[in-house]
Amino acid sequence: MTDEQQAVQTARVKKGARPWSGFFLGLILGLAVALILQQAGIWPVDRLLLFGSAGLFALIGILIGGAGRERVGAFSSIVPLLLAVALIAYGATGLSSINESGELNGGCTVEASSDVDSTVVTDTSRQDPFEVDPDGGPPCLATSPAPITNHLWKIYVGVGGFPVTVADNDEPEPNTSGDQENIGVVADVSSFVDEVSEVAGVELTGVFLVGGDIEGEGGACDGFGFVRLTADPLTTLISQIAAGVGLLALTGLLVLAFNRTREAEIVVEDEGVEGESYAEVGGAGAVGAAASGAEIGSTTATGAHERREGVIDEEADSEVDEETPHRDDM
Repeated sequence: MTDEQQAVQTARVKKGARPWSGFFLGLILGLAVALILQQAGIWPVDRLLLFGSAGLFALIGILIGGAGRERVGAFSSIVPLLLAVALIAYGATGLSSINESGELNGGCTVEASSDVDSTVVTDTSRQDPFEVDPDGGPPCLATSPAPITNHLWKIYVGVGGFPVTVADNDEPEPNTSGDQENIGVVADVSSFVDEVSEVAGVELTGVFLVGGDIEGEGGACDGFGFVRLTADPLTTLISQIAAGVGLLALTGLLVLAFNRTREAEIVVEDEGVEGESYAEVGGAGAVGAAASGAEIGSTTATGAHERREGVIDEEADSEVDEETPHRDDM
């Protein structure tokens, strides 16, 4: 086959599906959205927000990574889908806690007030947290039903449904005076926020589930409540980083959505029918070539046969002429 019988055409063909790329880009975007909502004081980073948001956006990313593309293997198609569904299912277990309120066990009470709010722990909820101005000074009063001596205590913040300890004591505190009340007045909460932020590795702002427990001789108490440290959206470092990373992930998903084809070269064979590719007419061309060859062969054979008969007739005529005497000889 010569170059004159072939031509190369450029066409656009579908790219392969990218479920894993869509999964991870959606996962990152979901985590970024969760952090932004938490930092803005809209909702704490609980199971519903953290895992639900991550799984939902991961599922959307998988669908974007496969829409209008060629299918890939079963492993790459099914595994990321199962992971996204598992995240959504685990996040959905937090639906029962949407209206959860603060809780105290062991007979203890905690009252607090700030420049913008006052409450008791059991009155706080995810939808109505205790408002605290980081630059204000909220006095708080904690009481126990009996003196607790030689006690250990800790304070934790809920992240994705798991308690993350941010402060505690390593050795028992004696409480030799036998106090049943603990009154704390902090002139500037920002110093406490900075201290806890350094321990937690996370800047404390937005809404949190805050809990703690105390245990020693004379009793034990534990509980949790919901606290919102007021802050403007996207003013904290965490929210700014989350917004930047989320924007990159969103850009990646848009590229997946709109870049689904690629250019490819297709070899076209000239079979006497302009514009038909070799792949399309190859079978018919083979049949046609066979038929044409048979016809040509038949014609050639017939012609040879006809030419051969002509030669025999000429020879016969010549012999007749030699054997037949002429009138002049008679």
